[in-house]
Amino acid sequence: MNVNDLLIGVRGELPMLPDEENPFLTDDALVGSQITRILVDVLGGTVGVLLELGQSTRLRGTTALLRVTGVEQQSWRCTPMADEFTAWSITGMTVQQRDDEFHLVIDCFPVGALLVVGAAADFTLLHAVAPDVAPPDDHFDPRALIRFGIADESTEVEPIGSARSAGGCC
Repeated sequence: MNVNDLLIGVRGELPMLPDEENPFLTDDALVGSQITRILVDVLGGTVGVLLELGQSTRLRGTTALLRVTGVEQQSWRCTPMADEFTAWSITGMTVQQRDDEFHLVIDCFPVGALLVVGAAADFTLLHAVAPDVAPPDDHFDPRALIRFGIADESTEVEPIGSARSAGGCC
């Protein structure tokens, strides 16, 4: 399975995550992880936030996908000095859940914020399968070296567990 498969839907047979790894129950569960991609499926009304967990002390796995369904609003704001070398480290997260509405605000360092409003959300903790190639030479392409080993939507992953928001089913 790859990350794109999970953007379409989370398999129901995954084990539930313990409360301390559930970002819908524990406000600081994602602190220290980094946003690497925001995937938008306009036709499906879905936004996926792909996270790198290498700096996280709270979560198992190497990557994770936070997926919001029934999306009505999504915005990303960041400091104008940011570029492709910026690591968007999560410093805080606010979740508001109702039966039919889910609000997510993620604050990042340096100055950045993601807002997603939708119907419901799920979070899947993952282990990315290691690439079977050597890292690129940083003298020729520093951007490729930074991206090496970071999961993207085509990365093969092994699910560890999942959590769902209090709202409607995903």
